[in-house]
Order: sequence, then C-alpha cells, then structure tokens
Amino acid sequence: GAEILILDEPTGVLTPAEADHLFRILRQLKEQGKTIVLITHKLREIMAITDTVSVMRQGTMVATRETTKTTVGELAELMVGRRVLLRVEKGEAEAGGVKLAVKNLTVKDSRGVTMVDGKPIDLTGAADPGELRDRGLAHVPEDRHHVGLVLAFEENENSILGYHDDPRYLKGPFLDIDAIRDDAREKIAKYDIRPADCRLKTANFSGGNQQKIVLAREMEQDPGVLIVGQPTRGVDVGAIEFIHKRLIAMRDQGKAVLVVSVELDEIRSLSDRILVMFAGRIVGERGPEASEGELGLLMAGVEHREAAE
Repeated sequence: GAEILILDEPTGVLTPAEADHLFRILRQLKEQGKTIVLITHKLREIMAITDTVSVMRQGTMVATRETTKTTVGELAELMVGRRVLLRVEKGEAEAGGVKLAVKNLTVKDSRGVTMVDGKPIDLTGAADPGELRDRGLAHVPEDRHHVGLVLAFEENENSILGYHDDPRYLKGPFLDIDAIRDDAREKIAKYDIRPADCRLKTANFSGGNQQKIVLAREMEQDPGVLIVGQPTRGVDVGAIEFIHKRLIAMRDQGKAVLVVSVELDEIRSLSDRILVMFAGRIVGERGPEASEGELGLLMAGVEHREAAE
C-alpha cells in the first residue's frame, strides 16, 4: 500500500464526531510508519494531530515548527503576516421585526412556506433569482467556484454577477464598463481584496479573496436578509477574521443574517440562535452557549433530550 498519504482539508464537511474518527484512523496509520501530510487552515486540528507544521504564505514557505513548541496565535500570525484576532467581538443583538420566517421546510422536497417580510417566496428553484434579490434577499453560496463565480471572468465582471441589469451599471441598453470597474475598485478597497486589480481573472485570486469578491457583491446590495453558506470554507485565518467582522456588522445594522456552516467554533461565536439540521429537518435549537459536544450530537442525529443529558 501507499506509504505517504496527502489530505487536503479532509474535515471540511465532517461533523465533530466524524472528524475525531478520521483522526483516530490517521493516528493508527502513523503508528504503522506511514507518512501523513495534512493541508488545512484549521489551526485546532493542526495542534491536535500533527508533529511538525510548516506554514506557507503567498506561495512561500515562511516557517517550520514542532507542533508542541508553537501556539495557535503564533501560527495564525505566521499565516497572515500580522497579529490576528482569533475571537469574534460582538455585543448583544437587538431584536427587530421578522425578516425571514420558515414553516415546515425540509431539504428533501418543496413542501413548506418561506416568508420574507411577510410575503412568501419560492426556494424550490422555480423562482426568478432577480425577484428574490428585489425582495431584499442576498445569497452567498457554499460553492463559490461553481455557483458564486465565473472563474474565467475578470474580477469586475464577477463583482456585478446577477446585478448586471442594475441602472448603476448601464449606459442606455449597454453595460457601462467604466462604472462597473469603478464600482469594483471601491469594493476591492473596502473589502481588502488582493491583488487590487479589477481586471485580473477571478481564477487567479486565492480562495479567501474569491470569497471576499462574492461577499462584497452581495453585501453591498444592502439586503434585508443575507444567507451565507459555509462562509469561511477553505479560507485562511486572516480572511476569516475579516469575513466574521463583516457579518457581525450586518447583524448590528439590523439585517437578518443566516449562516449555514459545519464549523462549530464559527457557529457558536457568530450566532445568536443556533438551529441544527439532520436528515433534512431541524432537530434542535440552542443558544451560542451550547457546548461543541452537544451540538455535535445533534448534528449526528441525537435529538433534544438525549443531547442535553
């Protein structure tokens, strides 16, 4: 069999219990003399399972450390090149009017009713996406490459994707290229998108900066409801810090922000309410004080009373 195993973000869609099981298998392989290369942005996983850690930044190896002789803070600083805030700072949420109401919705079929500002919307795929945007609903998809962006497009083209009929971007019946590029440059500056080149093909940006392009496009439309799928998947700690700050800022402006994520640290630090789904239905509601173990059990299908015991 193979002597070297290379894993790239292997826990991206795993529950905590599934990730722990994977790590047990990796430790067994290590004991058998196998070499395991783990590529990940998840610093806790690095600290939990590795013996040696090497850090790359902008395509260059910047440091190698024995895991027992480093810290999460040092690794984060090495990854980004500056000190990073590893916790989310937020105040108490001020409850406002209902922005998004969901009744009897499952992911298996089209039953159920979803309301935005008291009016039903169709999330089965039949509705016009433009209509949803006009109703004040913006969406950051979890798969930015296949759904959120056209990688062959320039950054400025992706910065208006789905909003190309906005009068701000038109000159008569045609697209106003100068206005689009000026708008893209403003978003690049505001969201710290690097490199700061709106003419660059989107495929040439890092994952974190591609995510910022999508976030900038959707957030700058000033939606009443923002649905964000896996906001920091495959994103470095510097971009995570930035994205979290932006999401909290929207929440503090009275917007409804629905974050869908398998990252429990992220969910617990960002959320005011946590709903856990299993097999297409909601199996529990908790507050941000819920433990990782409790949420992990709910994610694995252990419901209400069992998870709380």
